[in-house]
Amino acid sequence: MKVNFKAVCLGLAMGLATAGAVADIGKDDRLDVVLEPDERHLVLFEMRSFLQALQGITEALTREDMQTVANLARTMGSGAANQIPPQTTAKLPETFQMLAGTVHTTFDVIALDAESLGDPLHTIRQVSTMMQTCNACHGIYQVKVGSEPFPRLKQ
Repeated sequence: MKVNFKAVCLGLAMGLATAGAVADIGKDDRLDVVLEPDERHLVLFEMRSFLQALQGITEALTREDMQTVANLARTMGSGAANQIPPQTTAKLPETFQMLAGTVHTTFDVIALDAESLGDPLHTIRQVSTMMQTCNACHGIYQVKVGSEPFPRLKQ
């Protein structure tokens, strides 16, 4: 049996983030992702865009408007992943990048499934699963301003 290393790392990261969130509410043990101010703005803008799309998707689901769900999901799919410049992406930890990539591709799947299946309950389950990824990333990292990038592990 072949083990997908990235999938194992992603699962471990999500588990650790969940455990850390309930372990000590008064202590912030998240890892710092240090970026220049304009880079930090771009990364946080993308996160806010995720939230705006999710809010619109949730609202559209209440009307069972699956075409709007698909349209909103598509705005944050893989095409939106290229909005962060490569020099900024290079400063982000690999797990951070994997989690963000998972969110983008999940938006792609939500868009496709909303159009092909038209099942609001299925979409709600997809959103719930994606939110676990968001929570994991926010539980592991915090984005700060500075000039020292995230320390990379030697390969």
